[in-house]
Amino acid sequence: MTTAFAAGSRLGQGSLLAIPFVAAIALAAVNPSDASPTICGFANCTGVACPGCGMTRAAGHLVRGNVMEALRYHPLILLVVAELLGAWTIWLAHRAGWIQWHHRRWVNYVLGGTAALLLIVWIMRLATGTTPPV
Repeated sequence: MTTAFAAGSRLGQGSLLAIPFVAAIALAAVNPSDASPTICGFANCTGVACPGCGMTRAAGHLVRGNVMEALRYHPLILLVVAELLGAWTIWLAHRAGWIQWHHRRWVNYVLGGTAALLLIVWIMRLATGTTPPV
């Protein structure tokens, strides 16, 4: 079964190429603030910020060039953005045939390390009361 958005189709490839740009435009279009409702299911159910809470608002501030405000909402925003852009760049280079990607276990290491950092930062923020408002 083939669809217009299949990964191998031109439209599917174009869609994947556009993801970072569409995300940046969407983040720039919405003004992140403490008054806006949270989209986090964990926070909505428990009333407690999750390890990733504040990341969307931090990305919104980062797109606007307000790095310090972004770091206030989530201290790992720069790491996560660097990882996402790095993964997107590697994927593009692989799809273009410029590189052969055979080191998928590194993805597991990066994801595991990032998850551990998110949990450590979350526990520290809970202990100090510096989680973003939910």
